[in-house]
Amino acid sequence: MSGLPNSRKLALVALFTALAIILNFLISVPDPGATFLFFEVWEVPIYAILLILGVRSAATVAVLNALVLEVVKPGSLPTGPLYNLIAILATFSGILLAKRASGSGELGRRVLWVPAAVAGACIRTLVMTLVNWIVLPVPPPIGFGLERTAVTAYLVPIGVFNFIVAIYSVPVAFSVYWAVAKRYRLLPTSPTPGRAA
Repeated sequence: MSGLPNSRKLALVALFTALAIILNFLISVPDPGATFLFFEVWEVPIYAILLILGVRSAATVAVLNALVLEVVKPGSLPTGPLYNLIAILATFSGILLAKRASGSGELGRRVLWVPAAVAGACIRTLVMTLVNWIVLPVPPPIGFGLERTAVTAYLVPIGVFNFIVAIYSVPVAFSVYWAVAKRYRLLPTSPTPGRAA
């Protein structure tokens, strides 16, 4: 959405940052396979702004959200928001990889949401499995000081959790993108049947 004026872009960044922060406190469902983890939807605005304005704006929203969480809702570890940020950036990588593989210059194209969701989920799961393997044995405040055998047992349910979060968050973010793009008339128009594109 490079056609938007800078003031409108700043307004969208502020709006989606506020929305992500608010959603942190509204929806939270425990994961049945790992009850210390919670399915939430606050990542959706961050992926939506990636589709709407690009990487720089999305990274800004993600970092601002992490800073606020560090102050008001750090979780069981003060480093928790940092790990959330790493997970989000890993998901970004999957979305952008899907875009590059498709050869599309338009990140929000409708045909892109399936490969973007799958690639985002896979890369996020791999990255966070490696992060958890490294940090969970470390004593607080970095990790939980777990024995290596316990860490291994936790990696599968945490990995499944990370995959599921991305696989539902990214498609919802695409839906938000399409709604915003339609509102600002920034979706590409289809050629009229029978005429040259």
